[in-house]
Amino acid sequence: MEGHLEWAAREFDVQLLGTPVHTPRLHSVGCRVLDAGEDAWLRVVYADPEWGDGEYLESNVAANDIHDVPKPSVERWSEWYDDDRRMRGELSTFVADPAVSAGMTPTTEPEISDRWLSDLANALHTLAAHPLPSHGMDATDVNDGIRAYFGIDVDISRVPWITAHCDLHWGNLTAPNLTILDWETWGKAPAGYDAASLLCATLTFPALSRRLRTALAAFLDTPTARIAILAAATRYLRFADGGELTELAIPVRRLADEFL
Repeated sequence: MEGHLEWAAREFDVQLLGTPVHTPRLHSVGCRVLDAGEDAWLRVVYADPEWGDGEYLESNVAANDIHDVPKPSVERWSEWYDDDRRMRGELSTFVADPAVSAGMTPTTEPEISDRWLSDLANALHTLAAHPLPSHGMDATDVNDGIRAYFGIDVDISRVPWITAHCDLHWGNLTAPNLTILDWETWGKAPAGYDAASLLCATLTFPALSRRLRTALAAFLDTPTARIAILAAATRYLRFADGGELTELAIPVRRLADEFL
């Protein structure tokens, strides 16, 4: 992957700066670069059947159509093949603030300001108002997951769906200034799903969880938000079943029971 990153840097005529950063599953690699004297971010990612179905490689570029949400923009991109593996390089605007966490959940309680929480609420409201795309979460998968973990059936046709990031956690949020990173899986989701997903990732920090529930009450305190909570809880319980984020299994189950 670092070889592909070096090749992409030559292709985009940019200078690599610093140490390349890999995602946990080595699905992509990125690095700060110098583009005509300006800071930028170069990322290389690949499509692989093991990662999932769909045109997710297009999503970061497609997210350029989302406005008034604090996020990077893809300025240039290119594709090539490594044998049968589809590769993509993307040159994006640089985000100076670091991600809150290296993973989905922080190891220590992050220092989050009230202004930051307000900015997040505003960003989610703006995102929800974006025209609903055809891609995103699968309604049947949401229903099947809730049935499997909680033993109830959901009438998906009665649940409102909105445009969402669909992978909102602390590794995709920067501070002290808010930027929402990684738009690879954005699309349609049950209303409140982003807020519910971040809440699940915060449950090991009760004080911050309470602040988050207050700041995002417009998304979490609605009759249909319980479906978003159960959908997000299903995702985290699946992680725990696979041996990841096991520290969240009990608090996520308790949160789901509350909304059940």
